[in-house]
Amino acid sequence: MKTLGYPARTIIVFATLLALAVHWFVQPFRKEWLWLSTLGMLLVAAGLVGWRTRQLSRARERRAPILKALGVATVDIPLDLRTRMPLVLVTGDALGALFDHGAREPRLVFIGDGAIWLRVDRPADLLEVALAMRQWRDGQPPDGVVLSIAPALYADADTLSQRLRLVRQAFADASRIVSARVPGYVAVYQRLTRREPRDANAARQWHCVSASAPIIDAQRFEAVLRHAEADARHHADAPYAAAHAAALASIIGWTQRVVFGALTDPRQPATPWMLYGAGWIDCGPASDAAKPWEQVVQSQTRIAPASVAATPAPWPLPQPLIEAMPRRATMSPRVAALGHAIGIAALAAAAAFLGAGRHNAELLERVHADLDRYASITPDHDAARRDALQALVADRDELDRYARTGVPLRLSFGLYHGALLLPPLNAAIATYQPPPPPPAVITLDSMSLFDSGRAQLKPGSTRTLVEAVEMIRAHPGKRILVAGYTDNAGNAASNLKLSSARAAALRDWLIEASGIAATQFAIQGYGDTRPIAGNDTPEGRAKNRRVEITLVPDTRQ
Repeated sequence: MKTLGYPARTIIVFATLLALAVHWFVQPFRKEWLWLSTLGMLLVAAGLVGWRTRQLSRARERRAPILKALGVATVDIPLDLRTRMPLVLVTGDALGALFDHGAREPRLVFIGDGAIWLRVDRPADLLEVALAMRQWRDGQPPDGVVLSIAPALYADADTLSQRLRLVRQAFADASRIVSARVPGYVAVYQRLTRREPRDANAARQWHCVSASAPIIDAQRFEAVLRHAEADARHHADAPYAAAHAAALASIIGWTQRVVFGALTDPRQPATPWMLYGAGWIDCGPASDAAKPWEQVVQSQTRIAPASVAATPAPWPLPQPLIEAMPRRATMSPRVAALGHAIGIAALAAAAAFLGAGRHNAELLERVHADLDRYASITPDHDAARRDALQALVADRDELDRYARTGVPLRLSFGLYHGALLLPPLNAAIATYQPPPPPPAVITLDSMSLFDSGRAQLKPGSTRTLVEAVEMIRAHPGKRILVAGYTDNAGNAASNLKLSSARAAALRDWLIEASGIAATQFAIQGYGDTRPIAGNDTPEGRAKNRRVEITLVPDTRQ
């Protein structure tokens, strides 16, 4: 039978690929951690895959003999029947008498009526065998574990209790690892009397209590005793029936105190044994008065039980115990893996939605912040306004690109609302009006144009005015302001009058040279009221003696 376990490595790779896809294309976390987190994910995934590979390799080596024995023993059983047949692990005492049936080699598997019985010689191997069964049965754990107890094989009750505690711990570990509540059963093999029944098969009859739920109920065992007592009354002339009924009552009470007590004592650290059934049979190894149960009988009756010989092998497996065994709804590992894959995909989708929501919130916050910043800047701060305008244009271009080429994954998943921001961005951009250009100014040295204290242009001075004429002709729509300035030498009123006269003389020459109407010109004399340098040095006074020609927009247009 081909065994298919849980595809852990496939799930690891699938989860890693989804995590990387979400991390790279949606970026639910900070971008600066992108490469570092990617490396971390790959290292963790590689480590998990490597660990799982080594674990599977070792498990195959350990489970190979068990799986091979199962395959050989069940080769003639149809596949669907193999899956539906109860599979029971048997551990504890005298397993050779239960399984070997005269074979030269120990038999691991016995196919009985309606069940597959698997031998587990050491209780410590219960965990590994249970995991092998899950692999062999496509994810289904064993249906039950039977603990075979032969009290006559122990020197005293303390030795038996110690072994029972070890079995309890191993059973608890196996149930925890396979993640299933595996039913537990106790089968007691004990010679109850040296008398022989008339019917040889009567000694091989099981006296059982079993249910589909855990039982530790004295009333259930009373039913077994009443049945044995009724059988003894029915065969009143048969000494075996009466002796068997009395011995059965004693061994059941002893089992409750010694065996069930060790398996279910809540003071022990291991999880209590989940007892679903118990059975007793007048069959077992040789016994005498020194054995644990016989010692109890002797202390109660003051009569030393006689020695009895061992029951010839093979001993019967406790088939009646498992007839009420609960059948659990099982799930294939591939179905479980599919469910886990769907869960992982749901987590990835949640992370993608979380990341897309965060990115959309950041986009809206950024665009609104840019709009508010632009609106808060007055037109007289044109440099800052242009910087804010550039941010708006970049936002508009980004949103326009998304509208034309598609929204990126990190903003999609139905959470993108950037299209609603395009109209307010375009409206804000359209409101920008560039400020009028600053007036063009030409500053001329008055001493190069006029003699000191005079307002007539000096001969030859017009060569320095060629640049001014060209500037005026290049801006025919501008008004021309001619302003005169002096230093502070002399009388202020005279300086003011002189500066105005010089401005007028220069204006008249410019009108004649440029051919522009006189109405486009204006003159202004400032005298010494607007110095551009200190008048306390010859150099400063030379700078202050100037005529300025300024071109300004005509506000009447």
